[in-house]
Amino acid sequence: MRKISILCIILAALMLTAIQPSSAIQMTEFPDGCYCVDLQGDYFLNYEQEYEPASTLTDQQIALPESYHIEVNAEVCKSGDDISVTILGSNPGVTIDDLNIISLFQEEIVLSANGTCAMGHTFNGTMTLIGDGESYESVTATGTLDGEIPVQGSFSAIISECEQEIPEFPTIALPMIAIIGLAFIMQRRKD
Repeated sequence: MRKISILCIILAALMLTAIQPSSAIQMTEFPDGCYCVDLQGDYFLNYEQEYEPASTLTDQQIALPESYHIEVNAEVCKSGDDISVTILGSNPGVTIDDLNIISLFQEEIVLSANGTCAMGHTFNGTMTLIGDGESYESVTATGTLDGEIPVQGSFSAIISECEQEIPEFPTIALPMIAIIGLAFIMQRRKD
């Protein structure tokens, strides 16, 4: 009887390990192409974490605003494993120096950013956004202000395929007409 119960335990353990990998969430990659991203939200000072201001910070720098509103419009282009980000604009009070996409899946996007807020305060942070391929909400958004003051945030993002701009007719036609005209004039001078 004891051998049968040990055999049942071993079989149950094998069945659980066989079932577990298939229950993992399968991530779907975005297809190659360019996507327009509209990200906005707020970073708040994180009062739950203790911090000691460095002696280099002045009293004016320690008196920080309660939150920073961030709006970023960017174009994210994906080609295989290569992901490039072009920042098209951000709200006037925030300058985004660097925005990197760490992972880009339709179910989850992880990104990091750094820049300068109003009054010269620098920030850096990372966030994880969960969504459905178009609309996303942050589940984590943490970072630091001035390299040491902890902040946390709440963000949302809308992602859509960027429309490819087709050049207008005069943009193509005028240079072609000029080249044909120059060729015609050069040919007449030879004759």
